[in-house]
Amino acid sequence: MGTIMISLDEEDEKLLRNLAQERYGGKKGSLSKVVKEALDKLKSDNDLVKERLKSRILDGLTFEYKMYQNRSEIYD
Repeated sequence: MGTIMISLDEEDEKLLRNLAQERYGGKKGSLSKVVKEALDKLKSDNDLVKERLKSRILDGLTFEYKMYQNRSEIYD
C-alpha cells in the first residue's frame, strides 16, 4: 500500500473530513476509506460508460458497401 500526500483548499478539506466523519465516525483510516470509495466509484462509472459506448457502437453502426462506376457518382 502506498502513501500519497495531497494539498486541498480549506473548503475541500472540510468537505472530505465531514464526509469521513459522517460515514465512519472519524475513526482512524476514515479519510483513506472515503477517498478509496470515490476512486472505486469513478472506476466503475468509467467501466459502465465504456460498456454503454461499446454497446451503442456495435448495435448502432451498420456498414454498407457500394461500388461506384466512376468518381463523379461519389459527389452526387
